[in-house]
Amino acid sequence: MNRVRYLLNFVVLLASLPVAHAANPNKLWEIVSQSCLPAFAAGHGAGQCRLVSSEGYALLKDKVGPAQYILIPTIPVSGIESPAVLQPGLLNYWRAAWDNRDWVGATLGRPLRDDEIGLAINSANSRTQQQLHIHIDCLDPKVATVLATQSTTEPGRWNDLTLKGHRYAVTRVAASSATSVNPFDLVLRRTVYQHQEMKDHTILMTATTGGFLIVDGHYQPDGPDTNPGAAEELQDHSCRIASPLS
Repeated sequence: MNRVRYLLNFVVLLASLPVAHAANPNKLWEIVSQSCLPAFAAGHGAGQCRLVSSEGYALLKDKVGPAQYILIPTIPVSGIESPAVLQPGLLNYWRAAWDNRDWVGATLGRPLRDDEIGLAINSANSRTQQQLHIHIDCLDPKVATVLATQSTTEPGRWNDLTLKGHRYAVTRVAASSATSVNPFDLVLRRTVYQHQEMKDHTILMTATTGGFLIVDGHYQPDGPDTNPGAAEELQDHSCRIASPLS
C-alpha cells in the first residue's frame, strides 16, 4: 500500500514550486519520481537512488564529492520555506538524514565521528533545485573546530559565530538522539522573533557532546553581514576531515 501511495504522488503538480537557478531545477524530482519510486514500487530496488524508504524519502549519491549524499522527500516539497515541513505527522527529514549519515563513512571506507558529519539545507535564493533536499557530508575541518567550542553552551541559547567568513548563529540541543530534533521548528521560532522569512534561512546540523548543534544563517547579498544563504559551504565535499586509511 505504501508503494501505491507514493506512485499516486506522481500526479501532484509542481507549478507551485519556486524558480530555482539551474539548467534543470526539477532534476532531483525527476530522478526520484521517474526512476527511484517506480523501481521501488515494482520491487526492483531503488533505481538511480541508493535507497527508497517507505517512511517517505529517497537517498541519492550526489555527483559532487566522493561521499556526498542527499536526502529527498518522495512527495513534492519546495524547500525550507514550505509550510509542509512542519505539518503534524509529516516525516522529520532531518532525523531521517541523520539516520543515514553512515553512508558517508561507508563510501569513503574510513571512520567518521558524528561531529565530523554535517547535514545542510540551502536557502531558496541559493539552491539549484525546486525539490527539498538535505546534503549529508563531511564538515569542513575549520568549521568543525569552531563548532567544537559550542559543546558546553546553554541549550536553547543562540550564539553568533563567524564561519567561512560569514555570520551565523548556533544553538545546542540536548538530546540523546535526533528523533526529537527538528531544525526547521527551531529556526522558525527564531525567525518569527527576528522577523525574517524562512525562505532566506539556511541550516546546518551536526553532533556535539550530549546532543546536537543547529547552525542558522540568513541570506544577505550585500552589506557588512553578507551571507550567501548556503550552509552547504560549511561542509567539505572532498572530506579532508576523514581519518586516513590505516
